[in-house]
Amino acid sequence: MRTGLLRSEPVIRHLAVAVLLVAAGAAVACDDGPDTTIREVLENATFLTLDGGEITLAAGTGTGQDDVQHELLLTAEGDLDFDSDIDAVAVLSADHGRERFLTLHAVLRDGDQLQDVSARLIGDRIEVHRVEILDGMIRLNVRIRGPRDPVTAPLSVDRTPYFALTTRGLTSVTLVDGADGEEVPTDDADAGNGTPAAAPALYTHEWELESFDRGDWSATLGELREPVRLRFRAEPRADADVIGELAGFAGCNRIFASFRVHEAEAMRFYGVAAMRKLCREREADFEQRLLEALRLVRAFRVEGDRMTLALRGGAIRFRAGRQLASHAPGSTPDSPDASSM
Repeated sequence: MRTGLLRSEPVIRHLAVAVLLVAAGAAVACDDGPDTTIREVLENATFLTLDGGEITLAAGTGTGQDDVQHELLLTAEGDLDFDSDIDAVAVLSADHGRERFLTLHAVLRDGDQLQDVSARLIGDRIEVHRVEILDGMIRLNVRIRGPRDPVTAPLSVDRTPYFALTTRGLTSVTLVDGADGEEVPTDDADAGNGTPAAAPALYTHEWELESFDRGDWSATLGELREPVRLRFRAEPRADADVIGELAGFAGCNRIFASFRVHEAEAMRFYGVAAMRKLCREREADFEQRLLEALRLVRAFRVEGDRMTLALRGGAIRFRAGRQLASHAPGSTPDSPDASSM
């Protein structure tokens, strides 16, 4: 087995990407030739591999180094980067004999070419029954074994993980749903000082940005087409820490991150990333500064219907917005990384 094949982080290339050109004009034929589909183009394409190499398929299959057998399983079409072009995603298998790994690939259109820009491990010994692109998000339908099932047990647990093409490449994401039309009264937000006991207030409702102390951004806040908002999904652990997922909107793009609340008032965000929609200059600058600030957050405080995220040299302040749909820990949404289930 090649070194690095078990990595779950995405493969990203900015200068040299796998160009999915086959016979001359094949990519153009996706638009101009009614008899040629994107699926047919991808069946004869070059894809990234998780160890930094490439594999070229012919009629949907190919043999890589160490006689690893690669096969194109599923494809879907849609817009991944919000530029109105039709992009694609692909699910490939890599069969090593005793092990069979499935990978997800983001394929972007650049003029008449299709380019595999990011690859990510989905899992081993799982089945993927469907892949879709919905509003820029990638949704899979997978079947896995139960957490205590032996490797010989049949696959019996269905999951619906989500992924997004972000500034960090293909990223597993958690969707946190709101309950439309339900406003949170002021006294419904549990008061607290940032301790794990107060952490449930984080994920009972949506938080809308009121002020951002890092620079003068008050004018930009008023210009944004939609309010900046954050949604938390958290699960307490036995050691009193709280870990969870963040989803939100930063003025132009959807954003995602993981977070941890620990040691009373301490909070950290990890893997902060935004989707790749092209933004106006002012929005893009604001969004980048906000993401940088979230990476520097070290504490939080909830007081009534207000929340403050504290960082060195500034603070980000929010007010409680609409109530989120009630989720029992672990019920929904499904864990987005099938390989970790």
